[in-house]
Amino acid sequence: MYSRRGDKGETDTPSGKRLKKDDPIIEWEGTLDELIAQIGYSKVQVPWEDVTSDLSQVQMDLFHLGEEILTSGKGRKLREEGVSWMEERIAIYLKEIGEVKLFVIPGGSKEAASLQLSRTVTRRAERRLVELDLVEKVNPLSLQYMNRLSSLIFMMALAANKRNNISEVLFSWPNPEKLGK
Repeated sequence: MYSRRGDKGETDTPSGKRLKKDDPIIEWEGTLDELIAQIGYSKVQVPWEDVTSDLSQVQMDLFHLGEEILTSGKGRKLREEGVSWMEERIAIYLKEIGEVKLFVIPGGSKEAASLQLSRTVTRRAERRLVELDLVEKVNPLSLQYMNRLSSLIFMMALAANKRNNISEVLFSWPNPEKLGK
């Protein structure tokens, strides 16, 4: 489907504004769209009901977050308990994983690799939201949600490798060879 209305680099928003496609809100919306799609891809890669259920909840939350921002708070909103729900889910995955070492080199299983990609798109969406917040203040809960989401997806990726009996490959930081020099 097409309308030809965007052929000159502009688009309509739910609030009725017509904006250039490189406007910060449109850039964020596009990155959010990419994130929701990437999470959908990750969802079909994993065989575990708990992870797919959590990812489905995240997708719905992200749609609500998008509507909240695109309508300046006049539409559906991100649920208030979204951050605490993620913190509870992170604690559950952490209990399963055990000690977490940072600087994990993404990979291992196809499930973990897909989730790590979702995590990186989450980080980009978070950066775009921070940029948007500089121009048009957003609900602080939105920023908390996006920050917590990357942690949740990271935990899911670690759990995916653990469930597949694949050890994480860690990047040594700082470089031990340089410490004594």
